Amino acid sequence: MTCRTLVAAVLGAATAAVLALPAVANASPDDTRTPLTVTREKGHVLACTGTGYGVDVVVDLYDNDVFGTHAAVSVRTPDGEYVRGGETGAGLFDRGRIRREFVLDSETSGTAQTVVVSGAYVRSGSPKRVHEVYDEPFGQVVTKGWNYPLRAGVTVRTMGQQVELTCGDAFAYRLTTWRPDSTAE
Repeated sequence: MTCRTLVAAVLGAATAAVLALPAVANASPDDTRTPLTVTREKGHVLACTGTGYGVDVVVDLYDNDVFGTHAAVSVRTPDGEYVRGGETGAGLFDRGRIRREFVLDSETSGTAQTVVVSGAYVRSGSPKRVHEVYDEPFGQVVTKGWNYPLRAGVTVRTMGQQVELTCGDAFAYRLTTWRPDSTAE
């Protein structure tokens, strides 16, 4: 499994709900006759990469107080790639600090490596309004709220090396989401 596939599988629809993309349709929560489920969500998104000492690292962290916490971590060396992705316990983001240990598996060699992701983050810049409309199997979903840009300094320690990461997507968010109630008949 490539890192790109791993990241897409882990973050999937959850990240789509928090990214501030232009609306894909002109709808509002009032445009539906189907009962709606309203959720108020808050959390963080952090996507970082780095290279050093012959090691390429990709780290994607996501937490959502309603839908859970996910992590995708990939370490590529000349000898192979080690990956870990999926749900993880809460606590990836803790009052401006990040520190989590992951065990990554190699699909080719059958070995594992320990990775420690650590760093800090602070709000940086003006909040950005989010208004997104997209389709799910039960109907149209509307998300509104705010993304709060973050400045993050993150490192990964693995294989006896410490690799500095550069974070592209980094933000906290507060959203209200209206979803068609999938249990309504």
